[in-house]
Amino acid sequence: MTSTTLEENIAAAEEEFPHAAALVRRIQEAGPLIAGPLRWLLAERAERFWPQATHLAELSRLMDGSPVDSLTEYTVMYLKEQMHFDKTGRYSNDDFDEVRRNVYDNPDVMRSYYLEGLMLTHAFWPIHLDIHTFFSTQFVPRIPNAGEGLEVGFGHGLYLLEILTERPAAVTHSFDISPFSCEYATRLLRAGGLSEDRFTLSISDVRDSLPVDSGSQRWAVFAEVLEHIPNPKEALKELARVLIPGAPLFATTVLFSNAIDHITQFESSDQVRQMLNEAGFQVEEERVLAVADYVERAKDPTVDLAYVATRRKD
Repeated sequence: MTSTTLEENIAAAEEEFPHAAALVRRIQEAGPLIAGPLRWLLAERAERFWPQATHLAELSRLMDGSPVDSLTEYTVMYLKEQMHFDKTGRYSNDDFDEVRRNVYDNPDVMRSYYLEGLMLTHAFWPIHLDIHTFFSTQFVPRIPNAGEGLEVGFGHGLYLLEILTERPAAVTHSFDISPFSCEYATRLLRAGGLSEDRFTLSISDVRDSLPVDSGSQRWAVFAEVLEHIPNPKEALKELARVLIPGAPLFATTVLFSNAIDHITQFESSDQVRQMLNEAGFQVEEERVLAVADYVERAKDPTVDLAYVATRRKD
């Protein structure tokens, strides 16, 4: 697709999606780093992209964010770390406590670009947009209309916002290891129009027992956490403990994808599926999304995995 076609697509969407179109123009002007994925999105996912980009642009505006800077810096961070993986075949980190100090407890990372940048990838990175669509179409419909569920490692809080919006009688007490995630997600849920009696966000480490009764939760989200922790199967077992039998779980992870906070390398989707099974879950739906399927002659070996599973009744 030529840049002229990209401009024509932006202009065509401007009347219906003015805030997203303005943001797309600013991203395009920032350089080719994200303009390439934008061309693909407007050619292949326009129907989904524009509403999602509008939603995220409005949230960023309400939170006085810096979306172009955050998305650019987050993308640059990923590309630098992935270059390290391409050269070495190894992730940059293997010490969770060091990552915690350098990333999750570091305001210069979390507040400046990490949380907003990651949130924006749910529209502006093609694979992340497809994963979010999978979440919306295959997981959210399985959530009961009322009752309590939780997300562990909620980060920016976007998944919680969608669940609580779509299920107005649902509530959550959710957990993250970072105080800056609690801060950001609280602001995002407020910006999204949720009253604070619908959610409680607390600090907890899934490597320990969650302060949640066994069999008390009706759904769970565990997205972009498995690759961040040294004991992913034990964490899944802890989630199985708190869920009622038959409750749905949404989980994601990656293969061959480095970041400043990835420490556990998985080798195949079979390995992850087996881990879910051994932890007490039955996989109901799965998506295997490789960068190579989106970008012709891509050198990036990243594969994203997304699962909808249920807590087994045995």
